[in-house]
Amino acid sequence: MYCRVVPLTRTPPGVEVFDYRVPTTMKVEVGDLILVPFRRSKMPAMVLAKMSTSPFASKAQDVIGSYAGIRFPLSIVELLSHVATTTFTSKPAVLKAWLRSLPKRIPDVIPANAGIQRKKSKPSVTASWSTDHEAKLIERARVLLADGKRVLILTPWKARLAMFVEKIGQGSVYSSDLNDGDAFRAWSEFYSGESSLVVATRLGGWLSPLADVVLLDEPENDDYKQDELAPRYDARKLAIWSAEHASTVVEAYGLTPPLHSDEDAPAVEVDLEVVIRHPQGRGAIPMVQGEALNTLREHEGVRIIVHPIKGDVARLTCRDCGHQVICPKCDFVLSADGVNARCRRCGFKGDLPLDCPSCGGTDLGKSLPGIERLKTAWKKHEADIEVEWRGVSNADFELPIPWGACILVTDATLIIGGAEDVRRLEKLAVTFRRLARDVAQSKGTLIIQSEEHMAEFWTRVLSTEGFKGFREQERDARHTFGYPPAKRLIKVIVESESEALLAPIKKLADVRGPYPVPYRVKTRKNRYIWHVLPKTNTVSRELLDALSTLSKQALIDLDPIAFLR
Repeated sequence: MYCRVVPLTRTPPGVEVFDYRVPTTMKVEVGDLILVPFRRSKMPAMVLAKMSTSPFASKAQDVIGSYAGIRFPLSIVELLSHVATTTFTSKPAVLKAWLRSLPKRIPDVIPANAGIQRKKSKPSVTASWSTDHEAKLIERARVLLADGKRVLILTPWKARLAMFVEKIGQGSVYSSDLNDGDAFRAWSEFYSGESSLVVATRLGGWLSPLADVVLLDEPENDDYKQDELAPRYDARKLAIWSAEHASTVVEAYGLTPPLHSDEDAPAVEVDLEVVIRHPQGRGAIPMVQGEALNTLREHEGVRIIVHPIKGDVARLTCRDCGHQVICPKCDFVLSADGVNARCRRCGFKGDLPLDCPSCGGTDLGKSLPGIERLKTAWKKHEADIEVEWRGVSNADFELPIPWGACILVTDATLIIGGAEDVRRLEKLAVTFRRLARDVAQSKGTLIIQSEEHMAEFWTRVLSTEGFKGFREQERDARHTFGYPPAKRLIKVIVESESEALLAPIKKLADVRGPYPVPYRVKTRKNRYIWHVLPKTNTVSRELLDALSTLSKQALIDLDPIAFLR
């Protein structure tokens, strides 16, 4: 007997599986985690198939043995193949992304929980939207655990993991922050049934077939999608696949329905003040308008200022001639960070220039001030008023808001960072509604400084009817220009702008581009984005095969969340 395995190592697409001979004293099944000789060492591998013969029989080496007696259900094996196919990544690379590195000292046999082998049933995927969705998710988890169910909670942010475990009163956390040993214990105890609850980031999406119920926290947030490194999978899609193929129940709890949904968004009622920000206005505290400053002064509780710009200056721009100081590595505009110049795009760090390289001017501060400059001005002019400073990272947004606090956002349009234009308003609506809900739950006051043309937006998206109108407007715009959710879009990133490369694709779909990827590090080749729009919202087998051939020289994303980067 022979077995075909997926080794636990990264390989390029096309280098997928290896055949080994099964000793007569050993029995293997599909899904078994085993040890095999690989190059000059031994390596864990997952059994993909059993065979009575192999085209490589004369060269096949013997399987060494089992790894802790672990036998994944067939649904995990099928999910592995599905993710590899839809992300144009090799199966070993996907397995490596899931399991990382296993302990070299093999644990004792870990028996599988009998509940893994469930009978097929009709897919069950539901979603509910409310301003207290976390509380509802926590209560639902408690009920399911009391009923003996195995529960997987997927959340988009690491900062939420410990919160869910603490409030539910049990469970393990699972994220990329764990060392390899702790990560192995987290998923292996869930596999065996020793632990009935795992709270995970997108890394834990592959555990969905092992769970009786998957609870999705804030499914409207794109941080479920691995969008930078391969494999580019979406943990939400893995949960839905599991509902369709492994009879896992999937329940989503969120605040803001996505654009493709027709469900009502719950109204967020918050004490909100919108202050029109005048870019040319001058005040004692940069970026803080006079009326907003007066509100902070008069407030008797905790005061928090949220400023989206890091460092001292957003961009190093000469006040005399307008020249911008460019990063020597990627041509992005440098920012001031203390005594250093820093590139927010590629991470370059160098000496802060003393004068303008174009005209010799000595003032390179004609730009939006960073949070450090605001702190300095505040200490100088408002030293007797205590203020807490926060940025717009996920970690900052997850910090609790003190009861009755007054929160000022200096520029509300930047709370999502430098997102692209196509989805900018959608992301602004989702992020702002979440911030407003958090302030409302703490009985606080929210002050938003905004451009005049955006003033109506903030109040509009907080109401049920206003958000419905906003959603219809966004849908119409996407339909006009042919962007999701109105039309299926596939993103192809290549190092060539030659149309000949996509000639086979053009026979099967419409193609737009190329769009150059900006601010590439000069030591790397230029990249270009092409948009492939299938004739229908489904990807035909023929188109998938053509894309698979192209994937050897391109990065391909079948379901991108960022269209132009």
